[in-house]
Amino acid sequence: METTGTIKLTIESKLENVPLVGGAVRGIAGALSMDEISGYHMELCVVEAVTNATKHAYSLEAGHSVEINILRFPDRITFQVCDRGKSLDPAKVRPLEFDPDQLETVPERGMGLFIMHSLMDEVRYETDGGLNMLTMSKHLGKHEASR
Repeated sequence: METTGTIKLTIESKLENVPLVGGAVRGIAGALSMDEISGYHMELCVVEAVTNATKHAYSLEAGHSVEINILRFPDRITFQVCDRGKSLDPAKVRPLEFDPDQLETVPERGMGLFIMHSLMDEVRYETDGGLNMLTMSKHLGKHEASR
């Protein structure tokens, strides 16, 4: 399916740049007339992915690029967060086991991918030729899709 629009953002791998991406996602959600909660979920996931690229792929080292491709399709919006740092080793990602009714069992770290998989409709990670790409999609309701 062809995109109906594309936006590309590139930031330097500094944590202080991450809120800029959050603001852009918030603006896009508003332009699509998404409900506030769906827009917040989308922003949270993209900010988490960009933070992870900065912290883990680049070990908080400034001077590298984190690229965010925002692709609009008739039925969904897709975010591709790309970096050329250390890739994610899927074997090291442990499934989370906790009881959401017991706060003391909720882990303090490692919740990012869990949150992304919980809030987005599609999430996948791939590495090709040194490029790491986390792709997340959110389906649009009829009201947002017509915008």
